[in-house]
Amino acid sequence: MLTGVGVLAYLSSPAHELHDPNHALQQLDLLYLDEPAPGLDLLGVRPGRPAVVYFCGAPCDPPQVTGAQDVRSSSPDLARQYALLTDAGRVGHGYALVDSSGALRYRTFDPGLHRQEIQILVDALP
Repeated sequence: MLTGVGVLAYLSSPAHELHDPNHALQQLDLLYLDEPAPGLDLLGVRPGRPAVVYFCGAPCDPPQVTGAQDVRSSSPDLARQYALLTDAGRVGHGYALVDSSGALRYRTFDPGLHRQEIQILVDALP
């Protein structure tokens, strides 16, 4: 009974209106981070444009997306700052999204570095 009340409260809330009507595609609070992105100067990220920071070792061929700077790092120190260092102390295969103001907005381990998924996220960046 309490679960039904919670679902009803959510469905009638303003938050529900912000979500995709196709719940199979819905992801809650996708760009959930809002903190200064570390090491942008070391990575050569130019201010004023979003960036995708790929973390991967060699060989690594990250996809190119439109509307963002693409940079790659294999630095364990930088991966640690982005929380993309594995338990074994290696750079994890993943990426971070930085908006045009230099704020870290999203990070994830992604062994496939799927271009289409990354492009959707980049398109949502401010």
